[in-house]
Amino acid sequence: MLKKTRRIVYIALVAVVVLAIIGAACLLLFYTPKCQNYECWQKKMMECSKVTFVNDESEASWGYEIKGKENGQCAISVKLLLAKKGALGINKLIGQEMTCYYPLGTAAYAEKDLSKCHGLLKEELQTIIINKLHAYIIENLGKVEEGLEKAA
Repeated sequence: MLKKTRRIVYIALVAVVVLAIIGAACLLLFYTPKCQNYECWQKKMMECSKVTFVNDESEASWGYEIKGKENGQCAISVKLLLAKKGALGINKLIGQEMTCYYPLGTAAYAEKDLSKCHGLLKEELQTIIINKLHAYIIENLGKVEEGLEKAA
């Protein structure tokens, strides 16, 4: 009877240790800490350490997640969380994402330089920018023509 009790205690102890190891591994693999301010984000981006950060600007709220190092660069997932009032016309892009790649040791707001990014969000943002530029040129064609005539 004593051997049977010891065996049960031993099995229970082993099970607890195994569960603790699995829990710790899951925590290390899947948990991503959060930055509350730009200084924290800046430090983590320069280190390329896994972290999330929400940049709440007047035009939009952007969600960032540092994925880690890829091919000597820091990979950052950028998601449009909320489009706020303004003439940007990005409401339809809420929830879309892109991945940006910055040189190690760099700190920036990832969506500010679309040339470093790839993905649907980048393509849609570029389309909006091109359409706005096209509309501006059409509206101001007379002024552009006058400027060209004066330059000639």
